[in-house]
Amino acid sequence: MTFMRWLFVCGTVLLLGMRGAVGFEAGHILVGEVRIIDGDTLEIAGSRVRLNGLAAPERDESGGPEATEFMKRLTAGQVVKCSLTGDKTYEREVGTCWIGTVDVAAALIAAGLARDCPRFSGGRYSALEPDAARKLPFPRYCQPR
Repeated sequence: MTFMRWLFVCGTVLLLGMRGAVGFEAGHILVGEVRIIDGDTLEIAGSRVRLNGLAAPERDESGGPEATEFMKRLTAGQVVKCSLTGDKTYEREVGTCWIGTVDVAAALIAAGLARDCPRFSGGRYSALEPDAARKLPFPRYCQPR
């Protein structure tokens, strides 16, 4: 192995090891295929990303399995791009993700499987909520302060 390759490998390993502790800066972009964790969390490029401004039911709540399955179908075989905010919640990066020009959170809300979370979205998804979505639980953490 050449010295430059060795240096690159060592730097990459160091960066990946540090990433879990400090997170990414705002504006960092992750791109790749994803693994879906649940309706509002995906894993991309080895990092878990919580969709910003979205409140989806948990997998064990009413509507949770449907939200998770919708996410799996929506992202299957697709390249997803996530722009991170620099925030972290429960060991997850926070970001907005797209498939091409489609905002993943907006698609989930428009399908009636999640709610706008105005405390974090600023209300940008509220007009997309069909009646079905408004029947889903509204988490207290989404209430504007």
